[in-house]
Amino acid sequence: MFAWWSSTVIRARWLVLAAGLAVAVVGAVWGSGAFASLTNGGFDDPASDSARVQQIAARLGAQGPDVVVLYSSRSATVDDPAFRGPVSAALHALEHRRGVARVISYYQEAGVAAAGLTAADDTGKRAEYVSLRPALDLRGVTTQVGGLTPFNVVTDTLTKQDVSKGEMLAMPVVLVLLVFIFGGLVAAGMPLLIGVLAILGSLAVTRLLTEITSVSTFAVNSITVLSLGMGIDYSLLIITRFREHLRAGQDTRAAVAATMATAGRTVLVSGTMICLSLASLLIFPQVFLRSMGLGGIAAVLLAMTGALTVLPAMLALLGPRINALRILLPGRNRRTRPAADPGQGAWAGLARAVMRHPVRHLAAVAVVLAILALPFAHAHFGGTDERILPPGSQPRVVAARIQTEFPGGTTDPIQVVLRGATPAQAQRLATRIRAQPGITGVQATVTRGDTTLLSVGYTGAPTGHQAGAAVTAVRSLPAPAGVTMLVGGRTAQDLDRIHSLADHLPWMAAIMALVTLVVLFLAFGSVLLPVMTASFGRTSSEEVVNLMSDASSVSSGQDRRWLILGVIGLAQLMVVLDLTVMNIALPSAQR
Repeated sequence: MFAWWSSTVIRARWLVLAAGLAVAVVGAVWGSGAFASLTNGGFDDPASDSARVQQIAARLGAQGPDVVVLYSSRSATVDDPAFRGPVSAALHALEHRRGVARVISYYQEAGVAAAGLTAADDTGKRAEYVSLRPALDLRGVTTQVGGLTPFNVVTDTLTKQDVSKGEMLAMPVVLVLLVFIFGGLVAAGMPLLIGVLAILGSLAVTRLLTEITSVSTFAVNSITVLSLGMGIDYSLLIITRFREHLRAGQDTRAAVAATMATAGRTVLVSGTMICLSLASLLIFPQVFLRSMGLGGIAAVLLAMTGALTVLPAMLALLGPRINALRILLPGRNRRTRPAADPGQGAWAGLARAVMRHPVRHLAAVAVVLAILALPFAHAHFGGTDERILPPGSQPRVVAARIQTEFPGGTTDPIQVVLRGATPAQAQRLATRIRAQPGITGVQATVTRGDTTLLSVGYTGAPTGHQAGAAVTAVRSLPAPAGVTMLVGGRTAQDLDRIHSLADHLPWMAAIMALVTLVVLFLAFGSVLLPVMTASFGRTSSEEVVNLMSDASSVSSGQDRRWLILGVIGLAQLMVVLDLTVMNIALPSAQR
């Protein structure tokens, strides 16, 4: 099959390159419009209690405060007309502003106000907040804005800035490494070309997906990382093999055919397995995880396709000129080198050492992996709060001031929805909730028909252990007969997210293991090799989880970054699967 494919690509190389250019243009022009259609948030399981509470509270027009504003002055008190006048006018104007559902002012005690926004989803709330934020600033008065929506906006902005900085730094570093590996600019530029092509093509696919279903902004993260990583990975393999065949004396056509029969087969198996493994993310109810799966599948599929079409077409066009624009490097200043002996070199020496004493090396590696895996037994996961932001960030400052200056106050109360409860039943249940440890107060926010919404205050941070214990205690209370009680709010959302992930992770792992076993068995006709690959992937993923858990537990009070952990663990697992396939595939493909 690969002999036919390579000959077809060589004959139609100009057509293949034109098609690749068309994909790049469509991705740059049309695919870039996907950014405007991507949704924020998407972390919740729609079937969870906290998600249902959020929907009910939005319909009641009594969802928790989205924006908290603190006004202060070094030269005036809250009773000073120079302070009181501008603040009162600003809050009055805020009440009548479009997109604001209500404003709760605590001005009599301090210059504090909480505003609820009208949008029912996170994307809409962010847009409304960005629109009204300039109106909150007052001349001569210090304005600090916090709350969940500003926290999400600031976090998203900082994340995008950091990702952009990382990509700007990664590109030149990768180019330097590729030049060092290949010793020439032309060969070094090919992997970057395939990576960029995969990114642009994946953006076009993502734009198409946004017309069909909701896609989170996290899809872009998986697209940029996997497109560039897999594009460079596959290109390195193919170009290295192609240059080896050229040095062995083969002409361009024969070198391309031999490369596709070996390295091309490996790329196909690896890409297929990784795409099917990423499809396991589609079983999660959270939009952001499904989006990462869809974006990752698109990225790997485009990187694999580019490596099997555009790259061999470029190699057929360039031929020996793949070595053009050589860079003189230490030990690589000769224009031509003899064909490398695969039995020589440091890596070959390491392989021979391992094969001479396989049991000894296996035991040593197993001990190291076991030690790294031990801390996982004590891993605890949680959500993120304002403490992940820089110390001077306004949402972090506001959250800290609320906790220190207003004892028992919180910007993210626990919300309890009672359905079918009479006023007397709701009052008795509120009294029982108030008696639970860590609860500072209970207030009936709104009652409409047989539905009552209670706002519950608690001690500690929204993502702290005290808040989690308070939510668990409230949920453990039995509801009166005929009454449905749902518990939501920011803390409950974090708990529900973790429980949902824990429920679906075993199924995801089973799907990935099954895919690995089936694909590798069909590719290589072996039962042992697929089992080894799945074992390596599972063990190495545990190491990443443990290292991340250890790192996050160093700072007391900081909750584990379960989202970052999951992304890194998944990416690392994909790399392990890819490398294992290549180590298995290359020797067998050459037989």
